[in-house]
Amino acid sequence: MKISQILGAVLFGTFGFGVVAQTSEAVTLTRLSSDSEMNEWLGDIAFVAEGRIGDRGGFATHELNLHESDPGDPQVTDQFDWLSGVPEPFELAYDAASSLVNFTVGDRTLTQAYDNPFSDFFLRTRATQAGSSMLLGNLQLDGVALDGESYAIADTGGLDILRISDVAGSFQLLGESTMTWQETPPVQSELAFQIKVSEVTGTEPPPSREIPEPSSVASLIVFGLLGMSVRRLSPQ
Repeated sequence: MKISQILGAVLFGTFGFGVVAQTSEAVTLTRLSSDSEMNEWLGDIAFVAEGRIGDRGGFATHELNLHESDPGDPQVTDQFDWLSGVPEPFELAYDAASSLVNFTVGDRTLTQAYDNPFSDFFLRTRATQAGSSMLLGNLQLDGVALDGESYAIADTGGLDILRISDVAGSFQLLGESTMTWQETPPVQSELAFQIKVSEVTGTEPPPSREIPEPSSVASLIVFGLLGMSVRRLSPQ
């Protein structure tokens, strides 16, 4: 195969990759060690999506909610029957044009309009009963996989917070939420997660890890493939 043909095939494939992923921008992941550290960064909260074990689908309390700054006054709630160790897909989506937030866990969807600005997500997981854990994993933001998770294990502190920075405009955050316990299930918010969407305060960001833009990834793929092609065509 001629070099021109190889270049055409590589560039065509890369262009296709860019079309699929071009809506995503670079984001930054940071692990926070405590609520006090998170609160130092939290500014005005736009909204919070919450999942809690509650009473596992009973009507005495709720398991899912959307609220602003006061978790005791949620705008929308719903029931959900959590099963130990079963990953439940979740989606948190925001449409900037309509200001509508859709929060889906399993087959339940909560919808509410929020119009406050934001820049960061704080994925907070909590597990307080011995033998229990709360995981938000397999995360994707606008179709790009994130190399991070929020995983609270009761026996090793029971709290984990993942900060996702540099987010703006419409977005779609996908993942799986998994509650695990032994024997007697926890109740209320003893096993829970929150996705706090907020502006931040402070001037110097903590040490972090950046997820590259898809265009950067595509460039690396192009140069790698071109190098392989040139080596193959070079005289031995």
